[in-house]
Amino acid sequence: MHEENDETNEPEGSKTPVERKEDSFEEESHSSQESSSEQQSEAGDENKEEVEGSDEEPIDEDVIAQAVARRNTEKNRILRDCGVLLVATAALAIMIYLLLTLLGLSMPSRPLVVSKGAAKPFFHGVHRKLIQDNYDGTIRLSGNQTMSVILLYSPYSIRSKWFREEYYTTARRLKKLHGNLAPYFGATNCFDQNSYCRRKYNLKQYPAMMAQNSALMGSVYNGPLDSVYVTRWLNRLQNGVFRLQSAQDLTTLSKNHDLLTILYFKIKTPPQKFQSASNFSKLAYHYLDGDPNTDRTIFCIVTDSQLAAQLQLHNEHDLVLVSSELKLLTTHYKGWVMENVHKDLVKFSQEAAMKNVEFLNLGRRFHSTQLAEKFNQGSVLMYFTRDLNYGNAKYKMFREIAQEYRTCPEKDFISVDSETPDNFDLDCSTSLKGILCEANNTLSFMMIDSKIENALAAKYGADREDMVVAINSKQEITRYIKSNITRESINCLIRQHHNSADNSFVTESTEIITTKTETPKDIHADAVGESSFVKFVDSTAELLLSRKINVILFMGGIWHSASSSAIAPFHLVANHFKESKNLIDFSIVDVSETKLPYNLNFDQLPKILITSADSIGLSWTYPEEFMINHTNIARFVLTRPGKIFGRLRWMDSCQGTCRKRAQREMRDDRLQLKRRLGRNVANSVRQRVLLGYYDRMLRMIS
Repeated sequence: MHEENDETNEPEGSKTPVERKEDSFEEESHSSQESSSEQQSEAGDENKEEVEGSDEEPIDEDVIAQAVARRNTEKNRILRDCGVLLVATAALAIMIYLLLTLLGLSMPSRPLVVSKGAAKPFFHGVHRKLIQDNYDGTIRLSGNQTMSVILLYSPYSIRSKWFREEYYTTARRLKKLHGNLAPYFGATNCFDQNSYCRRKYNLKQYPAMMAQNSALMGSVYNGPLDSVYVTRWLNRLQNGVFRLQSAQDLTTLSKNHDLLTILYFKIKTPPQKFQSASNFSKLAYHYLDGDPNTDRTIFCIVTDSQLAAQLQLHNEHDLVLVSSELKLLTTHYKGWVMENVHKDLVKFSQEAAMKNVEFLNLGRRFHSTQLAEKFNQGSVLMYFTRDLNYGNAKYKMFREIAQEYRTCPEKDFISVDSETPDNFDLDCSTSLKGILCEANNTLSFMMIDSKIENALAAKYGADREDMVVAINSKQEITRYIKSNITRESINCLIRQHHNSADNSFVTESTEIITTKTETPKDIHADAVGESSFVKFVDSTAELLLSRKINVILFMGGIWHSASSSAIAPFHLVANHFKESKNLIDFSIVDVSETKLPYNLNFDQLPKILITSADSIGLSWTYPEEFMINHTNIARFVLTRPGKIFGRLRWMDSCQGTCRKRAQREMRDDRLQLKRRLGRNVANSVRQRVLLGYYDRMLRMIS
């Protein structure tokens, strides 16, 4: 009806009452039809819900089954995908590893850059009570008027770490000795490249130590890294110059020192403008560097004009050098230069060491040639002892023996004047004075601290007890004394050393027999021990042409550490084959002193070469991958092929009663063969050859 009204667009007022009634009636009928249709639709919906309610159970079961199946399928798919992913990841990792490995093999390695760590204190705990640790690289000196001792260390140096406790021990000793006047002890980390210490000194070896007094006079330590030596050095610097007040003081000092440096200086107030006393103190500080050999020199000052005149010091500020025999060596007049005086000090100190006793100082002098130079000069008498101190009883005894040995009427200390045989008819324990003046008197005396030079002491077997060793010009041990070391026994050792100095083999003596009643004519027969089976050779031509088995050790000199470590096992092998000396020889060739042919110019030392007597030119070189010890060398020698090596193996396996029985059987067979040869002269060629074989075998066994 609304549509009709819309279409006709007629107003309601134009209709008649009858028409309005018909319209209302149609609207009521139409609304009743709509309500009935809505009721029918609601009833239909309820019927549908009932029908769906009746079919609800079978429909839910299918959905659950499908969901479970779908979930299992997805789970299997996920597991399969995970497996594929893991396999792919592993394959990728392997490919990356192989790629990096190939790149690492083909490309040069680069240095690993480590980030710089923060500086840390080097001294800890109780050490810092006596030592100020400047681990930031700064150098601080004493704030008062005491001496300053500075240790320049590297926290990564093993020698610095080892010396840390020794440095603290030195500070504690001087604190106990001097109290409040003790030196100031400081330590500076001199390894950091950005620090002031590294920029100023640029050290290559650690640690280093220096001392400086309040007048800015400095001294750099050059002695062994031991608290005893450092303490002695600082005490000498505390009292660097002595004052001579009488001639008796001069005599006392000359008995204990080999060289005296004396300055004539008058103490005046106010001080003089000429700084001779100050320069003299600087000279003492510079020369006294902790080397034990500098203790033989003492610095003195004379203020009395009469005493100065006795020393030929006629003008003030003059300086003289005097020997222990109170002989004037040289004079430096007023205006002397420190460098010239220092040169004379070094020169005359070395001459005094040749005539007296020299200390071996290798503790700070890396790659030092001090001992090698002594060996090149001639024979050396070395005294190994602990607690070595300049001026103690052992040093005084050894120094007196050296002075007595050098006392000759001609006062010629280095030449050989005559070939007259020595007078050994006297008791060997008596004085050496004047006895050896006609002999080869190039023997030098050296004292070695076995605690500091423990490696060298262990090489000679002197690491546990005192020992005196005599070594000839060929660097071979001729005699040695252990434990009971007296002046008489050393005198006997020197005499026996001169008697056996020309022997080609080393003769060792476990003790020196001091005969006080009668000495045999041949004093060498009085020696106890046996010859060594290793000899030093100057030419390899004879060894290569020898008809024996030659085991040759090519070494790089006494200061080549690897060669020195190979000497002891080489001697043990030679001693092992001492019963077979008719078949095998052991020799040592010093490459540093011997010119070798081109085929023996080895790239690496030491090297052991074995030559065969079966064929000239046939040789074997000891493998580099084998450790050099006596068992390996002996096994390598015995496993070489050849007839002569077979005999050597038999000699090595048959010893003692076995060899005696074989020798007896060969003698019986030889005797029977000789008897048959006497009866049957016509067919004697084969028997004579066999007889020669028995003779050679008997010589080999005997």
